[in-house]
Amino acid sequence: MSTNPLSPSVLLQGMADALPTHPQGDTTSDLSSSHDALALFAHACMASLGFRLMGFDESKNDEAKCRDLAPRLPENWNASFNNCSFVYAHSQSALRFVLKVDRMGGKAEIRGLAIDDDRIARVEVTSKDFISNGALPVRIALTAESTEDRSDLPQKLQAVFINEARITDLASLIKINIIQKLLPSLQKEGYEESPDDRAAREDAEGAGRRPPRQPAMPDPMPQPAQPNPYGGPVDPPPRRPVPAGDFPPPDFEDELEVNRPPRGFPPGASPFGNLGADDLNPPGLGPNDPFRPSLGGLPRPGGHRGMHPTFEDIGGGGIGGDPYDPQAPPGARFDPLGPGGMPRLGGRRPGGGNNPYGGFGGFGGDII
Repeated sequence: MSTNPLSPSVLLQGMADALPTHPQGDTTSDLSSSHDALALFAHACMASLGFRLMGFDESKNDEAKCRDLAPRLPENWNASFNNCSFVYAHSQSALRFVLKVDRMGGKAEIRGLAIDDDRIARVEVTSKDFISNGALPVRIALTAESTEDRSDLPQKLQAVFINEARITDLASLIKINIIQKLLPSLQKEGYEESPDDRAAREDAEGAGRRPPRQPAMPDPMPQPAQPNPYGGPVDPPPRRPVPAGDFPPPDFEDELEVNRPPRGFPPGASPFGNLGADDLNPPGLGPNDPFRPSLGGLPRPGGHRGMHPTFEDIGGGGIGGDPYDPQAPPGARFDPLGPGGMPRLGGRRPGGGNNPYGGFGGFGGDII
């Protein structure tokens, strides 16, 4: 069974092999900060997957020196404070790759770039989530003959990390966010890409080709308060829409003011006043005076008298006279029908008496 090149044991051994050779008489530490530990770990991931170190500056090629020292790193690999840079090549690609580890406060950003591709892959990690500062600095042991003893170096480097699970998590972050984006479909025994992240990358590329969505605009008008959103018995009935017909009114601008009530009138008022309000009422029984003591008495207040002239207008009740028949006796009713049932313009017939609705006694009383 093949070994996973990004397993914790393989990466810890790669970190131990990459630490520079301890110079004779040098008393400084070999790994002193959490930032250097993260940078060394990222380099071990790249080297374990077949990336070949070309130098530390993309404008300068130090491949010959790096090849002679491999798998060791040169002494100046972490010369820049809070910034480490590596330049790689790979047999499965014609591109060169740049890996940078920058420290920003308590966090570190790992960035990868394929030169001439202009797509930056990055991942941000919090140092204290992975590195145990209590295990730093790390020093390579020396024998009595002042030679290096690296046998216990993987154990010392393992103590730099919080636990083995954290090593696996950090390797997975670098794999998913850096390596799979710099060199997709990389072929290495024991190495497998994450299918979930490959599908996510394809979805992200497809989303980049789609036009952006227009953000929903908020309603500028505040919503009215609704104490009873489900309605109640005192709520007004819903307004019925006006039938559109053949010529529907405009929807946006009512230029002809079709849907606007007449100006100068309160809501619900008619612009024609009370015209025609009592045209169909019986004579003398308008809506304003249904309980008058006598229909032939004094004239009632108001203007309109219904569909027939009343007694006050034509001398009913002994007041005034008949303008159509001046010789009719006082109190006679107006008869619109003449002899033989023919309509006439005026006149009264005797026999009506004081009965406002006409009489049957006498001569030709009106029957209404």
